[in-house]
Order: sequence, then C-alpha cells, then structure tokens
Amino acid sequence: MNIRRLALCVIALIVCVVCALVLIPRKPKYLGQVKTEAMINGKNVSILYGQPALDGPAIRGRDPLSVAPVGFVWRFGRNEATLIESAGRMVVDGKELAAGRYTLWARRLGEDKWVISFHPKTKEWYGRPLWGDVMGGAARLQNGFIADMPLTTEKVSDRAELLNIKLSEDKGKAVVTIHFGNVVQTGTFAVN
Repeated sequence: MNIRRLALCVIALIVCVVCALVLIPRKPKYLGQVKTEAMINGKNVSILYGQPALDGPAIRGRDPLSVAPVGFVWRFGRNEATLIESAGRMVVDGKELAAGRYTLWARRLGEDKWVISFHPKTKEWYGRPLWGDVMGGAARLQNGFIADMPLTTEKVSDRAELLNIKLSEDKGKAVVTIHFGNVVQTGTFAVN
C-alpha cells in the first residue's frame, strides 16, 4: 500500500512540474529578418535586418548604443549584415550613391556621435550573404565605407527589447529611426 502511495505522489509531482514548465512565460525567440520599406520620391527603399534582443547571448542586457567604445563598428542587426536597397539614387550626407544594394554598419565616432555607414560589399566572395561579425563580436568590415549618415540620439523612457528600425518619408527624404533599449537614433538621406 505504501509503495502505491509513493508511486502516486511521484506521478503527481511529475505532472505538477511538467504543468509548471508549460505555463512559464517564454521570452520571444529570434524571429529571423525583418523588412521595413517606404516610397521616397516615388522610389522604393527597403532595409532588411535581424533583430537582436537586449537579453540575447551577444548583448546580455547591456545597451550597445551606450556602452560601445569610441571607434566601435557594429553590424547593426543580428547574424547577416543589414541590407539597404534603393530603386533610386541616394544622397547620404552630400555623397551620391547609385541605386542598388549596400550593407549598413553603425559606427561610434565620438562620445555622442554615431553614424550609419554604407558599404558596397553585400556578399561573401563565394556568393553567400555577408555575415555581420567574426568570432569575438568584432564587425566583419572595419573600413571601405563610402558614405556616413549622421544620427541624432535621444534617450527615451520606453524600452525596446528588440532592435526596431523604421523607414519613413518626410518632405521627400528618407527617415531612418532606430529604437533599441532606451535610445532612439534618427538619420535622413535623400532619394532621387
């Protein structure tokens, strides 16, 4: 009789543990790449990026926009490098770029100065998409950038757990808004 009671208690305990594990809320998993797009002066512009999480393995709760050292180059997304594609010519801080595809990289140039840098390399030499970083977290590309879009930075109270990039149009210019952690950064470029 005692063995039966013990067996029933063990089974009840296992059922309780399984139920508790099923009911524990899970954090969002990596959702793959996200696309934001807008029509700027009648030309389609899109940005394709991965969404790192603040509590993900690479960042571990740190706000990369606040703790990155001056000179830091960030792949600006998760896994594959962030891509921008434009059907029209882009003018980025006075520099003209042909219509096409480019990778985007966030660079900290000063204590309060960030830029999004455009790079012409979008694929590896063997044809696969360009991966964002190498072992140890350093950005794959450290030079060869062809244009820099200056960013304005604002601290906000609402916290974005996942990197969020929004592309919109304002008075004929493309507006890129980046929200990650408690930081919102904004930059603009023209599309002709």
